[in-house]
Amino acid sequence: MSSTAESASNVAGISSAGMLYEYASLPESNAFRVLILEPGGVDDTLCCSLEITTLNKPIPYEAISYVWGNTHRDHPIRINGRAGHITANLCRALHRMRLPDQSRVLWADSICINQDDLTERASQVLLMSEIYGQARRVLLHLGEDSNQEGEVVRSLVHEIEAMVLDGVRAAGESWDTFPTPSPKERELFLADTRWEAFINMTHKPWFTRGWVIQEAGAARNGLMLWGKTEINWQSFVRVYTWMVRRLPQVRVKYQDGGRGMNRLHLEMYRLRHKGETMPLYAKQSSQFDFLIVLHDARALYVQDARDRVYAFMSLATSAGLSLHFQPDYSEHKTARDVYLDMARDYVNSMGDISLLHCVQHTGNSMNEKFPSWVPRWDLNLFDNIITHTSGPALIPTELRPSVSHDNALEAKGLMFDDIIFTSDVLSRDVSMSDIKMLWNQMLDLLPVTFTNPSPTHGSFAALSFAHVLSVGRSWGAEWPEWVEWRTAYMEYLCQEEPTRRDSVPRPPPDSARNGIQGFHTYAQWNVHNRRIAVTKRGLFALVPLPTQTGDICGVLLGGKAPCILRRAMTARTYRLVGDACIPVNVSRPSTGGGLVVSVGIENSRRDLLDWSVEEEDIRLC
Repeated sequence: MSSTAESASNVAGISSAGMLYEYASLPESNAFRVLILEPGGVDDTLCCSLEITTLNKPIPYEAISYVWGNTHRDHPIRINGRAGHITANLCRALHRMRLPDQSRVLWADSICINQDDLTERASQVLLMSEIYGQARRVLLHLGEDSNQEGEVVRSLVHEIEAMVLDGVRAAGESWDTFPTPSPKERELFLADTRWEAFINMTHKPWFTRGWVIQEAGAARNGLMLWGKTEINWQSFVRVYTWMVRRLPQVRVKYQDGGRGMNRLHLEMYRLRHKGETMPLYAKQSSQFDFLIVLHDARALYVQDARDRVYAFMSLATSAGLSLHFQPDYSEHKTARDVYLDMARDYVNSMGDISLLHCVQHTGNSMNEKFPSWVPRWDLNLFDNIITHTSGPALIPTELRPSVSHDNALEAKGLMFDDIIFTSDVLSRDVSMSDIKMLWNQMLDLLPVTFTNPSPTHGSFAALSFAHVLSVGRSWGAEWPEWVEWRTAYMEYLCQEEPTRRDSVPRPPPDSARNGIQGFHTYAQWNVHNRRIAVTKRGLFALVPLPTQTGDICGVLLGGKAPCILRRAMTARTYRLVGDACIPVNVSRPSTGGGLVVSVGIENSRRDLLDWSVEEEDIRLC
């Protein structure tokens, strides 16, 4: 082996059981340590040595991806003959990896990186993508399989993967050509009870960690270890991608809307296997977006809030973004400093305001001095953002935003409405009856021109209300079927309440009940930690949690969705509350003059509600 012993002084005195292991400094910027795990039996104490190698000529090794869990290091391990301590979860992982009759070369971050050396931690973070990428195999340790479901999942993955690979080969490298199962095929797939174990597997704590996105995504060869079962990582993600893209009813059936495997695993898979995944995706959804990476990672757990950016910096280049700051774990660098660094770099590098669509606020954060336009990546109030950050702008512009010396964002925009009513904050468990009560309450606030007793006769109010509940998107079904679900939900909302006290509403037919529930499941996901509002002009809006009466509806030039603003003390200065779903379109007439805002949803439009507005300079503080 072409390696360097960790330190001769660390080996000296190995007979002294009381001597603690001490890390030697890494000699160069691309150096890292590997762990040589000695063989042993089930009950034997863990023994290992640490050796230094380099990325340009590494010792062949396997990298471990596992859940850190409790950071208290209270489990013994012998390192280069000296005493050391590791966390409980790493101890369990190493016992699972240890071979009975030969040593094994591994890499595990919490022991191979000196966690007490902040400078080393920062430099090694920049190497981790390469460390996992150069490993001959990445071992994904999911922990114990207490319900013995591993073999059930393995058999399902084996069968479905063969079908998916056949379909991919038949479709070729062309967009969205993989066939959708017929109704009969879909029924047969959904009847397979193994999907429940498959979904349960994605609820293991390993899937909630932030760092595993990079660890698994960089792997050339990943192997999942769940109890005694071993499943190829790429095979698993291949099947999961097919399920999400062609059999989303599985997630509906097992109520997996906001709990499943984080979307970033699928994005990493697409990034590394573009040709294979093309048949499952539409071309317009193919762009890899670093902002969506950071947003989706909000649902994942990291122990240090600064890692909500640092853990994903290696992916910025893949998204065409240049970041000019380095990881810094010193005490003076706070998480908010890192988020501001990220925001300033993004605006200066990309020259647009797409990151504003990732802003989330609580009531308290709206009142803090921190810039309201800078996404707080440590806040995770809702899963679904209103619009995709790489989508088209409502008002295209060639003007570049700028960040002032006092960290205010300077841009242009327009104000087109005011909030006159907001519901209470809604939650993921909001019931259909709660939504129906809210619908009836809000109907009284709308102009007569918006109302109509039956959605089948063109009730724009019902369509508008359903539109904001679903943020104009579909989930769990192809679009034509989704429209049927939405119509059934609208009919439920518009159903007359019984006049007799002992009467009950007529239940929907079986054919509509599943659609109503499917639509409502997605609505629950969207409205979580948001409010439904009514504007002065009579529009429904899905608005951020801190929204209050008197807030302003606006659109920033270059923005992809309307937003809610709150006036600050200085003229034309605002606090950004966040994105809103409001059914408006904005256009610039060829004849010149002000911008025109019109109300419209798909092919339904209310031209009588067109109005002209003037753009203005806006300063977000």
